[in-house]
Amino acid sequence: MKADIDNAIAETRTVLEQIHALAPNATISLMGCPLLFSRTQACSTLVSASQRVILNDMAEYFESKQRELALSMSASNVRYRSPQAAFEGKRICDSPEGINGVVAGPNGDGDFHFHHGDKNTLCWLFTGDTCLSRESYHPNQTGTSAYAQAFMTASPLSAATRQGR
Repeated sequence: MKADIDNAIAETRTVLEQIHALAPNATISLMGCPLLFSRTQACSTLVSASQRVILNDMAEYFESKQRELALSMSASNVRYRSPQAAFEGKRICDSPEGINGVVAGPNGDGDFHFHHGDKNTLCWLFTGDTCLSRESYHPNQTGTSAYAQAFMTASPLSAATRQGR
């Protein structure tokens, strides 16, 4: 998983460099991803307790890499914003949950759909045409509000910028 995260960071760097080249005076906010699962509440999900710990550890690794990336690109006006505080008490297993657990679909065109003969589909044949929705493990309405809160309250500006650099 760490290799996948490292690849995503490299791809993100490329995108941020492209944005900066097109808008050199813009401040670019890199919004992180919250931990998926509550650290304080236990619940029954399709993901075991040990798997939840691993996924949260990977989210922390991802956040640390995003912070490093933003810091390394601070001369290009890239600033990191962490959503962690805004998602406290709103992760999977918390009440209310701001992140969906497993969501059955399809709920829209972007979801997985059952096609006869497709061996790579994320659908359960024993339940008919039920497939995994791409809404799974993504923010719901509570979560999008938490993201907005994180964006509006976390200052992306460096000390040098706040001092009128």
